[in-house]
Amino acid sequence: MDASPLVDTPAYVRDNTGAVVVTGADRLNYLQSLLSQDAERREAGDVADFLYLDAKGNAKATGRLVVREDDVLLLTPPDVAAPLADELARYTFLLDAPNEDRSADWVIARARGPEPVDGSAVGAPDAPMRARVGVDGVVLRDRSGGIDLAGPAPWVAEAAESLGLPEAEAEDWHRWRIAFGEPAWGAEITTGRRPQELGLLPTHVHLDKGCYPGQESIAKTYNLGRPRRSLCVVEFDAPVTAGAALDAGGKQGEVTSAAPDGAGSIALALVPVDREGALRGEGEVTVDGVSGRVRSRVGEGLPQPGAERQPGSAR
Repeated sequence: MDASPLVDTPAYVRDNTGAVVVTGADRLNYLQSLLSQDAERREAGDVADFLYLDAKGNAKATGRLVVREDDVLLLTPPDVAAPLADELARYTFLLDAPNEDRSADWVIARARGPEPVDGSAVGAPDAPMRARVGVDGVVLRDRSGGIDLAGPAPWVAEAAESLGLPEAEAEDWHRWRIAFGEPAWGAEITTGRRPQELGLLPTHVHLDKGCYPGQESIAKTYNLGRPRRSLCVVEFDAPVTAGAALDAGGKQGEVTSAAPDGAGSIALALVPVDREGALRGEGEVTVDGVSGRVRSRVGEGLPQPGAERQPGSAR
């Protein structure tokens, strides 16, 4: 099987991105009241993934928060930026927290590989989820060890070229994010799917912070119950397609994303779990007669920010 860029060999891929910049003296306090992440206890260079939820816990937006000296940058899927900027502008009231949508001028380049990417050419931080701020764009170290370059298109092109890596294609990125268990907006993150079943709590939610939309739904499920499905990376012996029904121990799940992987497929799928949270079928699944097995559960093994302050919960 040929080596896959990003997965087997280091490379980078360019894409469009949403970019909303929030300024003003009240910017961190304001974002603290709306987003699922802790924004107030952050300093310049901090990076955190976030959700913006409705009252029922459905995601209205998702993205990556980057704290800079004079503003907060929200990197989002391209079609999320404009509605998110509108929502942020709607609720400021007397707070000093204006925002600007800069998506028209910004792009992103993501460098990934089987090992942490050498970012010395662009001054990338060594620590994950940290950013180099105070440059034309943003250089950040992803939790995977990869590097993201976000900013105006000419700056990103020059910075990406300086990494000395080959450029990959969109399908290579699709395969990488599936193999590394990264849920995507519109594929995994959709209305009706809760952050818990998508494995997003450790990466996108801080449990020890003030009220925000959807907090009650998050806390109730975390403390009192378990979701009935769990998003997993699944290896299949033959090709499968997104949207296909999945069987695990007689219970139905769903393939949410899939990509070719040699003669088979690598997929993200919502796999049924029992009342104790264990995978049904012991991780063995089928899709239209094609056998598959769970490689990993998204979010499993990651520390949960704020969990130590949750009464009576060891999860």
